[in-house]
Amino acid sequence: MLQVKAVASNVRALDRARLAACSVDSDWPAAEGVVLLLQTLADAGSIRSLENRQGREVALYRGDRFVGVLAHRRSSTSEYGEVPPGFGPGAPRELDLLSHGGVVGRGLSIPPARAAGGFTRLRVLGALVHQGRALRLRDLCARPPAPGPGPGPDAPQRSRQPAVPTLLVCGSAAEVGKTTTCAALIRALKRRGLVVGAAKLTGTGRLRDILAMRDAGADHALDFPDLGLATTYTAAAPVLEAAREILGRLDASGCQVVVAELGGDIIEANADALLADPRIAGRCSAIVHVAGDVVGILGAAALYRRFGLRQPIQPTLPRGRNPLGTVERLRGFGWDALDVLDAAACDAYVERLLAVGVAE
Repeated sequence: MLQVKAVASNVRALDRARLAACSVDSDWPAAEGVVLLLQTLADAGSIRSLENRQGREVALYRGDRFVGVLAHRRSSTSEYGEVPPGFGPGAPRELDLLSHGGVVGRGLSIPPARAAGGFTRLRVLGALVHQGRALRLRDLCARPPAPGPGPGPDAPQRSRQPAVPTLLVCGSAAEVGKTTTCAALIRALKRRGLVVGAAKLTGTGRLRDILAMRDAGADHALDFPDLGLATTYTAAAPVLEAAREILGRLDASGCQVVVAELGGDIIEANADALLADPRIAGRCSAIVHVAGDVVGILGAAALYRRFGLRQPIQPTLPRGRNPLGTVERLRGFGWDALDVLDAAACDAYVERLLAVGVAE
């Protein structure tokens, strides 16, 4: 079997048996979703640890080998990079680490706070090859999303499965507390005895978010790497298909309500395409919006209406802001903020939702 320090979490579907059956081809295609064997070139860089397929952070040092995936990441708050257009003969076989989850590509920009050390540079040892072809992330998934905007091959069966009411948790930026909010809502729903599904529908695919939702009590949890997408910084059609498939699987699992997070903000990583999609919007019972300040809440409300959404919007209390000042400002616009760190407040919010039939 190939000797590696870790299989990155975005390639979590690659088990030991499949890895043992793989070889490495140094003549690899520069295509989105290709699974690569990589080696770190230095001890310095903007990302110095890798989240492995169990969700553990593993420190990276010069010479470490790991399995990652080639994909785009066009984040406004973290590393920004892309799948290179291709490598000609004799071109350097080097890439950059774009996320802790093992997304790699050609790095283009780093946030100033971490830019001094530059990108974490990687040597591409080759693509993992299984049964004679370069392995892609979608090959590891039992039922990958089909290309195109239409429903997947199981759409006739899914059309008979009633859509489960869904709470969308969205935000004005990354790292503002969306996953914390999901966990608080899941806990409140579980205290009511409901079977709860959880999903991460857009972003970069960190396993830690799904694990946090499971820790909070989610009975079933899925995200887009489970459907063969390394990130949702790609074309809209496969992202929509993956989101529909994730929600369809949760419907079929017996969940009574779903809490679904959109990573990053609502205008990146195809979050806007999902919000504007009638099939996803139609099953959304409410939107919980997480922002860093009051202006972020008010601006997002206008965007939701622009996307055609008319569901009730519940802003949360911005983390680290003065609570009284925030509450007073929001009330001036007719809003009340939900403190997701207050279990009683979350219970009361869930109770109001149940009273209008969000979960039967």
